Amino acid sequence: MVDSNSYWFSIPNIGLLLKSLSQGRKELQSFLNRRKYKEMFLSALEKRRLRFSQLDMRFHLRDLIGSGQLKIVQTPAGSLVRIA
Repeated sequence: MVDSNSYWFSIPNIGLLLKSLSQGRKELQSFLNRRKYKEMFLSALEKRRLRFSQLDMRFHLRDLIGSGQLKIVQTPAGSLVRIA
C-alpha cells in the first residue's frame, strides 16, 4: 500500500544478504532432515561449512533457534540441535 505519509527505504546490495540468508536456512535444515533422528550435536554442526551462504553457520543457527524452527536440548554429552 502506498500512503502519502509513508516512506520507502532501499539498502544497496540487500538482495545478496537476503539470498544468503534464505539459502543458508534451507541448507542447514536439509543437514538436519537427512539425519535419522533430525538432530545433531551443536559442536559438530558449527564445524560444518555452508556452500550456498556467505554468512557464518553460527549466524544461521542463532537465526533458526530465535525463530523457533530449531531448538537446543542439553544432554550429558553436550548441546543437541533438533528440528522443532
